[in-house]
Amino acid sequence: MQEERRDIEGYEGLYEITRSGRIFSIKKEKYMSRCEDEYGFHVVTLYKNGKKKNHNVFELWRKAFNDLPETEFKGALKVKYK
Repeated sequence: MQEERRDIEGYEGLYEITRSGRIFSIKKEKYMSRCEDEYGFHVVTLYKNGKKKNHNVFELWRKAFNDLPETEFKGALKVKYK
């Protein structure tokens, strides 16, 4: 069963975020990961029109899934280094 994904506001058609907090790149057709940990992101860099911008993953998730309790988010709430 595939996890629910929703568009990231301002990046519709480029990136989606899942119910648990994973980032999916539509162009690359894969989930973004860091050090083989798809939940290792606290901040993620998204690209649009050749420009990049850093975003807090939890804030992106909160905008997309404001109808869910925060316990659904499985991502990093603070900086994680490996």
